[in-house]
Amino acid sequence: MAKALPRSPLAQPLPRLEPVAGVRLGAVAAQIRYTDRTDLMMMEFVPGTTAAGVFTRSKCPGAPIDWSRAALAQGTARALVVNSGNANVFTGRAGVLATQISAAAAARVVHCAATDVFLASTGVIGEPLNAERISDAMPALHETLTPNGGRMPQTPS
Repeated sequence: MAKALPRSPLAQPLPRLEPVAGVRLGAVAAQIRYTDRTDLMMMEFVPGTTAAGVFTRSKCPGAPIDWSRAALAQGTARALVVNSGNANVFTGRAGVLATQISAAAAARVVHCAATDVFLASTGVIGEPLNAERISDAMPALHETLTPNGGRMPQTPS
């Protein structure tokens, strides 16, 4: 696993997140690529939340894009899970399996169908995503969810 890099002097703290009705948000360090970095985020939506999406027009979208496009056909969402460190792009069947594992893990803690979970990934391209790190972190991630962002880094008010 790659060693955590020092924080950039250009990094800016996130502004304080105000609660959004019907949304709970949280994040944890799942060690997807680096240790001791918050790299897995979840937004949980109340049942019946309407979903819309805008996606890349790339002819080679990653598995999370394909998954979320398919989920969008229902028009509703219960969760959005975003990981950083690994884009899960150009990973073939392993990438498809990683999306299935990630969506199923989120669905278990949110108590919904996996097809009600949207996924996004950013990071290194071409390396298989270790979905077990996501599924292992999911219970702790779900515990961080709050209307104002759980343990998300925030600036003082």
